[in-house]
Amino acid sequence: MAALLSANIEASCAICGAPPYPECPHEGERLQLAFDQALARWTGMQLLRDWVLNQSRNTILTTFASLRATRHTQHTAYLSSLPCYTLYTRYAGSPPLPPAQLATLHAQIQHANTLFQQGVDEDWRRCCLEYPKVLDFYFGMVEVRFPEEVGAPREQRRVKGRRESVEAGGRGKKERRRSSRGRTPPVAPMVVHRRR
Repeated sequence: MAALLSANIEASCAICGAPPYPECPHEGERLQLAFDQALARWTGMQLLRDWVLNQSRNTILTTFASLRATRHTQHTAYLSSLPCYTLYTRYAGSPPLPPAQLATLHAQIQHANTLFQQGVDEDWRRCCLEYPKVLDFYFGMVEVRFPEEVGAPREQRRVKGRRESVEAGGRGKKERRRSSRGRTPPVAPMVVHRRR
């Protein structure tokens, strides 16, 4: 009896050689591993990540610095409005004031400093909570373009020397190297073999 040829033959697992049904997980696992390795070698993802992180950090830090500067101005203005504060600063914290008045001034300054610290902490917390929105904003600015049609990887061989010579206007790598040093290599001696 002759064997029949079937068009529905599936390949066995390329890793362990198991039959195609039930589906063996090895090929999928290896594909994921190869993909992860290729992604790690590709610098585009790292450049994108670094750019978005740097832009986001700079935006948050700039916003926080502005808020902190505003709070500092308000804090300084409040301290300047306290009675006897100019006298307090002129005498470097030990003005000639009655002890009760000095204690009241110290309490007011301490309270103002506490409020200032709480305000700065609150501004920083609110700025940090903006990170998801800022990250989304900068990721949204990135443009990703895919080629319309891509051939198989084997069809797109890249020859390094040829590409360099084309980019250099027809001059090869060896020629550029020689011209950069300003000299031509010596001519190789010719060996002539004579028949006898």
